[in-house]
Amino acid sequence: MLSDERTLLVGVELGEETSQITCFNPNTYEPESICFKSDPEKYLIPTVLFYRRDTGDWTFGEEALEWNREKDGVLVKHLVSKASQNELVVVDDREVEPKYLLERFIKRLLGMLKVEYPNDTIRSLVITVKEKNMILIDNIYSALQGLGISKLRASVQSHEQCFVNYAMNQPKELRVNDIVLFDFNEEGLRYYQISVNRRTEPPTVVLNKRDFKDILPYSLLQNNTDMENVAYVFESITMNVLHKQIVSTVYVTGVGFEDNWCKDVLKKLCVGRRVFAGQNLYAKGACYAAREMIGEGKLKNYLYLGEEMLAVNIYTPMFTEAKNIEYPLVEAGTAWYNANKTISFIPDGEIEVELLFEYVVGNQVEHHFVTMDGLWNMERKTRIEMSIEFSDTHTCIVRLHDRGFGEIYPSSNRVWEKIIPIQGNTTTKEQSKGE
Repeated sequence: MLSDERTLLVGVELGEETSQITCFNPNTYEPESICFKSDPEKYLIPTVLFYRRDTGDWTFGEEALEWNREKDGVLVKHLVSKASQNELVVVDDREVEPKYLLERFIKRLLGMLKVEYPNDTIRSLVITVKEKNMILIDNIYSALQGLGISKLRASVQSHEQCFVNYAMNQPKELRVNDIVLFDFNEEGLRYYQISVNRRTEPPTVVLNKRDFKDILPYSLLQNNTDMENVAYVFESITMNVLHKQIVSTVYVTGVGFEDNWCKDVLKKLCVGRRVFAGQNLYAKGACYAAREMIGEGKLKNYLYLGEEMLAVNIYTPMFTEAKNIEYPLVEAGTAWYNANKTISFIPDGEIEVELLFEYVVGNQVEHHFVTMDGLWNMERKTRIEMSIEFSDTHTCIVRLHDRGFGEIYPSSNRVWEKIIPIQGNTTTKEQSKGE
């Protein structure tokens, strides 16, 4: 059950063409879509901004499209791709950075919450995007920072992560066996399959995916007047990937499924399985992820090891509060681009820092050391700042900075760096049924 605090758990899907916003309903304890002007048909918000020249005002979504037809100004589209490429946008002879455009759009998107929840504030927010682009992710965090929302209560996650959050927060009978998603968007058809290995502790969740965009591209849907042929291609794909698979639930999402061309195929998929179709799966999954951030979700009992998730816990031995501890730095199941960590400490004569890498699959522990050559060439106290970041799931970069000790002992400006390789996931698809 959610906390009684009058704060909001919010999920946002930020898309190139349309975006969505969801929020946990305090009465049902489930995500609900926040709709434009409370119209239940308008939960898809066009990802556009409009700048009005005569007043200098900005608006977004449907209203931006209306203003573009009626008023003098500039319509700004493709906010996500522009932010992905750090592309400057000319607005009324001024160059505007894409992070500021994202800030304006997200501010107005979050402003929709005020209609339903005028007195509440955001406790945690997850924004999900299709493209895992570090430039885009950094621009989103910068935009949130501009709105006063720090990384302590916000996270950017991929569609895959949010699908897992959505699926694993559904009723138990929908996740007894594997869970499947068909996503048909402008890039074509993709297939995702969630498997849970309940023989590990904690149980591990693995996401496998396959790309069928060459077999069923979006252009085939647009250009083919024989929709029975498109349905035949889709049915052939479903029969191939689901052959001999034990699947409890099938989800379908994406603009490619908006018409009824595949209804007969979906009926066949219903034999022995539950099938759900809709366009708000990722947005609601982001909302579930926002609940996970405050420790009140169902996924906390599992360890998700997707292709972008770290399969290792990282600690450093430390003496603090009169006792020796293993201080946690990175938690397994965190996306590598969200796993950066910085701490400061005062070394007590040591010339190296020890890091413990604990692999959750196989229970293997590795000891790594970063040596601070030349640290004690002169007698003085100092404060060391240690930062950990990742360039991908297999590469950890550790940097130690000598920050000095106030004005008495200035910094030597020394920096020590070590790159530590991380083993890949070794999880298998073996699964025990039941919970």
